[in-house]
Amino acid sequence: MVLLWSEEDQCYVVSLPAWQNARTHGNTPQAAVKNGREVLTMLIDSALRHGEPIPAPEHRYSGNLRLRLPASLHGRLAHEAEREGVSLNHWIVSKLAG
Repeated sequence: MVLLWSEEDQCYVVSLPAWQNARTHGNTPQAAVKNGREVLTMLIDSALRHGEPIPAPEHRYSGNLRLRLPASLHGRLAHEAEREGVSLNHWIVSKLAG
């Protein structure tokens, strides 16, 4: 399940890549995920009723990533995070997501 904000639609969109990118949406992340779970349940039930294969799960990522970077860059990033009052991890994640 992939959850993204859609600026065009002004809502959160959930896609299910293993199911030919089936999609649904919601006004909040929680609502979109709830709707995504309902769609997934319907897709699985339908596949079982019709004897169709259920797609294999895609690769799951741990959420951990090790990086090697110059000490000067590490220091600069740490100072920027400190100025923002957040952890270095949070600062980097927010910049990557932005």
